[in-house]
Amino acid sequence: MRLWLLDLDDTLLVDHGVTREVLEALGAEAGVEGLYPAVRARAEALFREAPFYPWAERIGHSALEALWARYTTPGLEDLAAWAWPFRERVFREALAALGGPVERARALAEAFFQRRRRYPLFPEVPEFLEALRARGAFLALLTNGVPDLQREKLAGSGLGEAFDLTLVSGEVGWGKPDPRLFRMALCAFSVRAEEAVMVGDNPERDIRGALAAGIYAVFVDRGHRPPDPRYPAHLEVKDLKEALALLS
Repeated sequence: MRLWLLDLDDTLLVDHGVTREVLEALGAEAGVEGLYPAVRARAEALFREAPFYPWAERIGHSALEALWARYTTPGLEDLAAWAWPFRERVFREALAALGGPVERARALAEAFFQRRRRYPLFPEVPEFLEALRARGAFLALLTNGVPDLQREKLAGSGLGEAFDLTLVSGEVGWGKPDPRLFRMALCAFSVRAEEAVMVGDNPERDIRGALAAGIYAVFVDRGHRPPDPRYPAHLEVKDLKEALALLS
């Protein structure tokens, strides 16, 4: 395969696990159990009520990301103004549901906003990327989300210069699974679909989009998002290094 299209969150970068860990720690400090599922449930419900939700859904920006995105990208000023009332309400309603100290909602929202800024890579990522580079493969990152947050993740994780092309859905205007994002990458390198592979952890967005674009699809099972039989990947792996067999 000449072109490797790679997802970021929970494919290269630990995302879900960090969010859960930070919220569980904050819950312990507040004396409540179950803060992670409570916050997630309230965030997702309230996020769907936001006036810009259709846009967020189109580019793949999630409710949990809205709890810590800075929204410094020009044009997102309205989101920046909306964000803190949203965050405080999420934590207040989550604490109320758990019988916790609702008066600490704002403090917990601010603590999550600060502590969530961690960007660990999965252990095999450096070796995996180095192996691809050594074989002369083109590397393109296809990541959904708002520009400032996804670029922050890249810088914080040390992946800012790791790719020949980086496509952020919030910059392009559409996100995975829209096949146009995948075809943009193919065109950038003059590569045919059958010469490319997409590697990602999200069946609905990564695998579905790759299949729609005629690209070989590799599903990375990170343990929290099961395969979707509607979008069967060509290959399923638990470690990115297993996908290196496609280099031969």
